[in-house]
Amino acid sequence: MDGKTDSVLITPVKSSKVKPEDTVPEMGDLSISDNINTSTPSKPSYGHPRSLSAAPKFSLSGSQQTDGYAEARSQVNYYLKDNIDGVQAIAEHSNQTTQQFVTKQAESIAEFIDELVRCVKPGLGKAELESELKAAIAAQLKRRSPAGRYTEKTDTDMFNSAVRFLKWLCPGSDSTFSKTNEKHIYPCFVELINFVAELVVRPLLDQQPTSFDEKPKRLVRSYRKTDVKPDNAEGRRRIDMALKCDALHYNNMSDDDEYDEDSIQFSEERLKAKDGRNDERPNYSRIFAVVEVKPDTSAANIEKGFAQLVEYSKGVYWNQHNRRFIWGLVSGGSNVKACILGPNFLLASQFMDVTTAAGRLELIGFLVNWSFCELPKLGYDPTIRFNR
Repeated sequence: MDGKTDSVLITPVKSSKVKPEDTVPEMGDLSISDNINTSTPSKPSYGHPRSLSAAPKFSLSGSQQTDGYAEARSQVNYYLKDNIDGVQAIAEHSNQTTQQFVTKQAESIAEFIDELVRCVKPGLGKAELESELKAAIAAQLKRRSPAGRYTEKTDTDMFNSAVRFLKWLCPGSDSTFSKTNEKHIYPCFVELINFVAELVVRPLLDQQPTSFDEKPKRLVRSYRKTDVKPDNAEGRRRIDMALKCDALHYNNMSDDDEYDEDSIQFSEERLKAKDGRNDERPNYSRIFAVVEVKPDTSAANIEKGFAQLVEYSKGVYWNQHNRRFIWGLVSGGSNVKACILGPNFLLASQFMDVTTAAGRLELIGFLVNWSFCELPKLGYDPTIRFNR
């Protein structure tokens, strides 16, 4: 598939506060457009927490930063609707035929990863495991590479990536890995997300897109810097992980094929020429989704994870004027929840267990949908553009 990948940047602009409505959306109000407050909200009643998208409490003071976290927890208690069915489906393409194609792509990627998981057998030596993994990866990539386009270098890159995330997907396969250690999970989660992104632009040869709608519009990757204070952040709060969008462009695109992403496109060359920022370090003006990792699924840890997502989302809202909502992920050990953080609502899915085939398929399908869906389903408002 011909095309070049451009990095994405929201030009930082100071945002005004967004006042919430007094109500939290019911399940019948889950459509994207219905969740966006377009009218003048009524004055919040006494005791009503501030909007999730209200400006963060910028301060280097530890005590005031603690106050910001306490406020985020109160917002979680007020706004959260947990274990909601259909949260991931909000990212599905609105065209049913296109979504069927996208689902097939996700299933083929999940089958590839399941094949790698099956290579990890008890008692298998390191050399034998390496041989089986490399053979499985080579066979899959040959099925996804046009004649003359297959290279062993890609095998090596994907092998190194798979070795890392398989520690997370296959409990007990590596005695040095602990799924209850957040720092052990970071690189595994990063590699899994980026591995899926690599395969999004490598469909099976018998599943090639036949129309522009069936081509991915963007890749969603994870920044490699983890547990780090993002650029444009105020205060000392570090973020576990963050995801970014890389826009894709194709040759021979007609005017009818253009998709509206002017709000989030910014070329890699222009970014580097502008200020030499490290593209692997999260920047609140460019972050697409926020991720929080916890060691287990205890109620206390997951609640804390939600509150930290709310804190991170304020930095995104503050720097990105064109956000209707923000996607987030909370991981408790090997279990992941998809979250939507809106101006006055917080929705979370049920857990997706990455150690099971069903859980992996659900998570991978969700990640793949992000590459194909319409811009508003990513949480951006396409009617708002930035001067460059």
